[in-house]
Amino acid sequence: MGLAASQARLLTITARKADCEFQSMKLSHEKIALSRDMERISDEYQNAMNMTKLVYDYYGSGTSDMALSYGLLMTPSIYNDYYPKLITNNINRVVLSQDYAYAAAAAGIPVEGYNGTPSSEVRNRFIEALRDRGIISASAASDIESVPYNNGIGLGSGIAATAATQDVTYAELKKLLTAKCIGTDEYALTLGGKQATPGLDSYKYEKQDDNGISSMYVNNTRLGDRLESAFHLTLTDLLERNPDNSYKNNYVVSYEAGQGSTSPLAAAAYAQQQLVGSENSPSFLNWLVDQFSEVLGGVTENEIALQYAYNQVYDLIFPNEKVQEGYKELINTTGYNELGNEDRSDETKHNRFQSNERLDTIGIRVENCYDDNTRDEVAAEANNYVGFVYSSCYNDVKTGWRQFWGGDPDLDQPSIAINLNTVTDIFMTALVEYLSGMDGAFVYNKGKKSDAVLWNPDDNYIFKILAPTEVDDDSDNLYANFYDAMFNKICSNGWTENDNINDVSYMQELLKNGSVFISTINNDYNYYQGSYSTDTYIAEVADTEGIAKAEAKYNAAKSRIEHKENTIDMKMKNLDTEISSLTTEYDTMKGLISKVIEKSFKRYDA
Repeated sequence: MGLAASQARLLTITARKADCEFQSMKLSHEKIALSRDMERISDEYQNAMNMTKLVYDYYGSGTSDMALSYGLLMTPSIYNDYYPKLITNNINRVVLSQDYAYAAAAAGIPVEGYNGTPSSEVRNRFIEALRDRGIISASAASDIESVPYNNGIGLGSGIAATAATQDVTYAELKKLLTAKCIGTDEYALTLGGKQATPGLDSYKYEKQDDNGISSMYVNNTRLGDRLESAFHLTLTDLLERNPDNSYKNNYVVSYEAGQGSTSPLAAAAYAQQQLVGSENSPSFLNWLVDQFSEVLGGVTENEIALQYAYNQVYDLIFPNEKVQEGYKELINTTGYNELGNEDRSDETKHNRFQSNERLDTIGIRVENCYDDNTRDEVAAEANNYVGFVYSSCYNDVKTGWRQFWGGDPDLDQPSIAINLNTVTDIFMTALVEYLSGMDGAFVYNKGKKSDAVLWNPDDNYIFKILAPTEVDDDSDNLYANFYDAMFNKICSNGWTENDNINDVSYMQELLKNGSVFISTINNDYNYYQGSYSTDTYIAEVADTEGIAKAEAKYNAAKSRIEHKENTIDMKMKNLDTEISSLTTEYDTMKGLISKVIEKSFKRYDA
């Protein structure tokens, strides 16, 4: 190689080596930055392990999962005993959300408050502004304004005396319920269904006498169709008993999975929604509470007992979100269509829904596949259990053979069922349990009914009801006094607006770091400011959901950083190898150039 070429090569090697060393240094700095990132997310993860949340533990059970929220504190209910619990700042001014602040401003209440309380006209403007912002309904606003303004409540005086009560026996209570209650059809409550599969009956409606006991079975085969009420049902129907204390009629609702499904998961999700529903939906449980409230409502102790009974039945029918989550997952997979019917084209996804893990959280599996009509067998079994019972078919052998021989393809569909008499009985048991203070005397967990200990109508329980002529006035007073107490404190203490106070996490964080406080009415009917930790209804518990999210975030970030580190390590290793190779070549070329120069000098010396 000529001298010029060797020198050119040497310069190239030198440049490349310098570039490699620069890249290696750059990667080294990136790795240091990743180490800092790893340290940061580790610190965040460690801090997240101590995350807590505030829950409203009204019953003092220690198991409440009711999030402490601004709406809960500022809406009249049994949970705040119909007195507002106010969020206040460090100078004891009431912290108002955007809507409440609008009402205060519309009423003309200065932010520093008044020296006392204003006229009823100002109070009525406040109520009307709450109506305009959708906080209360128009009818509620009208009812509240019809009650004289109580300018002393929350400032040393309490709610006006309640209406007189009277004692009634269970027999008398039943007569009042019969007179005042409405049936399921008048409540727009659907407890029946119609078939969507061509060639089958529009709905199933049977009474089957067995030793003098009749049962009603209602079938819902395809979950995506609009349902129509198949029968009329009243509270009296569910409470009626024979002389031996057995039900006069057993009312059972059963739901079938869509054709081809091997698990009633979708049917279970639908059944939960139909029986529990949302707060204002025409569900069975809401209907049940509303009927009893017609007679027992207005008495504070009864209101609390009704909510307690609601919670017990809710927990029995809807113990957790697993079934609903499973149903959402099911209809979002190509293994099932939107009605929950199977598509065997994807066996992997199909097999994911054969497990009864989710179903076991809400009910008892009474059979895998029956030889005869699965729906009727499961519906009959519901009479013997507390809560849901269900069957699951893991293959299509029986269904397939029946169709092959011309039989009914619907006979072996997986089903889920529940006895509505038993649900009503548990509601009554929980009601009596709370009113009588007999904690631990009753047992109504899901499982065999023979293991349950339910109330006995023959035990002569006494119930308190409001005097009939005073029910409406007392109900109006309860709500009017709630908003009067709120209005009085806003006027006397002043107010401040916080647009984010409705955000649960934000409000809880303010409470935990001491930025705001809770002001609660005391036995002397005055409000006192204090920390959330001193409120007997508020508990601070581990935020398991937040911790789980933080762990998932940490694991994802850690995985990304480790992947980047591994990539950098590989690049640095390759650069080290190339630098070593370039160094060797550099030394070789340098030596070659030296020899060429030395040889040239020797030639000319000669």
